[in-house]
Amino acid sequence: MGLKIPAPGPSLWRICYSPVSIAQRLVGVWRLVTFEDRPPGRPVRHPFGRDAIGILIYTSNGLMSGQLMRPGRATFASTTITRGTPAELAEAATGYVAYAGMYSVDDERAIVTHHVTMSLFPNLVGTDQHRGVTLEGDILELRAGGMLLRWQRVAGVVDG
Repeated sequence: MGLKIPAPGPSLWRICYSPVSIAQRLVGVWRLVTFEDRPPGRPVRHPFGRDAIGILIYTSNGLMSGQLMRPGRATFASTTITRGTPAELAEAATGYVAYAGMYSVDDERAIVTHHVTMSLFPNLVGTDQHRGVTLEGDILELRAGGMLLRWQRVAGVVDG
């Protein structure tokens, strides 16, 4: 004389299960683990060295900001960037990448698009930068062409 409780059917599973979107999982602060250029048929390169430094931020309202740096860049003789020599400015700029803007996500294709509104490299302003996305736990991989950037989450939700 036991009470029979039917096992939940497929429709109940669909009601209870709500997958978390890529956009929801991206939100937070990420630190760079690896920056690699993997050209087909050639050895892997590390454009900013194996110890490159980076931070990537995605906010819950669609803002993003990313920065990468080659550590050990030479300091300027001047205390202000506006008085840097052409050689100092060139070395500083070629060892640093930074841009920011809005972002959107295509969950089906696993692509995040950075809609660049400001950048150290002026040619990126007004462009859309598409990145393939892989997320496993607290590790985020972004891919474009032969470039691979691997990030580790350091903080959760960031409200913009």
